[in-house]
Amino acid sequence: MGGGTGGASPFSPMPTEGIKLIGGLYRNPTVENIKKMMEVFVFDASGLTDELYKLRFDNIMSQGTHLKNFIESQNLNLRQYPDMGPRLHEITAETLVVWGRNDRFVPLDTGLRLVTGITNSQLHVFNNCGHWAQWEHADRYNRLVLDFLTH
Repeated sequence: MGGGTGGASPFSPMPTEGIKLIGGLYRNPTVENIKKMMEVFVFDASGLTDELYKLRFDNIMSQGTHLKNFIESQNLNLRQYPDMGPRLHEITAETLVVWGRNDRFVPLDTGLRLVTGITNSQLHVFNNCGHWAQWEHADRYNRLVLDFLTH
């Protein structure tokens, strides 16, 4: 779901708007910075609440090691867009790739490259959807995944 292993996008400026915001959030974790990031995380931010911002913020703050590792990895590899394309054929499991058409973190063309490289894969794109398909389209997403896993 919105995986970032397909390399840099030739169609979107890199780093993307969302990646810049999450980097800023992790370097300076505040509720205000999580609001800025979350408003780009989803297609329609009208369902985001102060309670959700606080919950997400508390979760981030409880993961100090994750914050530290994220910042260190960005410092070590400023590009942060590994292209695993040459190895995707090694994935032999049936694979469901899910993307938000309006993802401002990892552009849709990355999903197209993943499904092209993974032989036994399929791609589902949710329209009017950002990076958080499992939240923005929860019912449809859950049905899609359950159907994939059971058939």
